[in-house]
Amino acid sequence: MIKNIVFDMGGVILDFNLKKTVTAEFPEKYHEVIYEHVFGENSIWKILDEGIYTYDQLLPGILEKLPSEIHDKISKMVIDFYDYMPPFQETYELIKELKANGYPVYLLSNSTPRFFDRYLDIPALTLMDGYFISALYKLIKPNREIYEAFCNKFNLKPEECFFIDDLEANIEGAKNYGMSGFVFKAPDTASLRVALRNAGVNI
Repeated sequence: MIKNIVFDMGGVILDFNLKKTVTAEFPEKYHEVIYEHVFGENSIWKILDEGIYTYDQLLPGILEKLPSEIHDKISKMVIDFYDYMPPFQETYELIKELKANGYPVYLLSNSTPRFFDRYLDIPALTLMDGYFISALYKLIKPNREIYEAFCNKFNLKPEECFFIDDLEANIEGAKNYGMSGFVFKAPDTASLRVALRNAGVNI
């Protein structure tokens, strides 16, 4: 029986679209180098979520690889990307309904501690019953350890949790630990509602 609903943040609660943001904010001539050093695999973006290194430790080395004229904007994005992630209204409405129907809701996100400087500005995040931010625990999805640590922190049983994430690998990681889950493709909350109902959730 599902008793708890667990949400990812970027791509589920907030519109996290790196390609759209980079295209809108930078001339095309900078796109390749930005993806390579800032937002790509094994980039600063991924490393910061792991919580092993801080902005101050990593950012200077990254900026050395980028044209000087984009240093200021890249620095702002790396330190605080929240201004580039508008909330999904549909997800907010769903979370309100889940809460009204008696379900605790939690956040399980690959993110940095900067989250706690901004989450009160995002209505959906203020409704959460608990927050698990990867960098604080030096764990990252989809590794099994993060799901185990999350459940232990809030004293939850994995089989009673339904996890919603925009990445299939993260859902597979959750399922391997015993959670139910759904790969969310924004803004399709209709399919998410069907998946929740099929899992026995009153929504």
